[in-house]
Amino acid sequence: MSDITTTEDITKFMELFYDKLLSNPIAAPLFADIDMQAHMPRVVSFWEGIAFGDSQYRGSPFEPHVPLALTSEHFSIWFETFCSCLDDLFEGPTATMVKERARSIVFIFSSKLGLSPPVI
Repeated sequence: MSDITTTEDITKFMELFYDKLLSNPIAAPLFADIDMQAHMPRVVSFWEGIAFGDSQYRGSPFEPHVPLALTSEHFSIWFETFCSCLDDLFEGPTATMVKERARSIVFIFSSKLGLSPPVI
């Protein structure tokens, strides 16, 4: 198994990740009103910036999450699914760093939303 090295790797990872989230009965309703075809390039660009330090992503990743009725359980599901998908596809220093950043994002977002930190 190799590390994350290309935009195509990020795309493959995000497609698997969202396929699993959209099949989760607790997480899926959060995406009911989201145009996934429009959403996917944004999240790929965001994670590309995390992985490679260079991205076309512009904007606030936090703001779109504010109106959602997120709970600590949602964040736990998100992080567990994220890491599971990443581990299914990649291993190496970039994959490890991306997981560490995802963990940080979970704690920052949940804190900003006034939620108890999820168990992850």
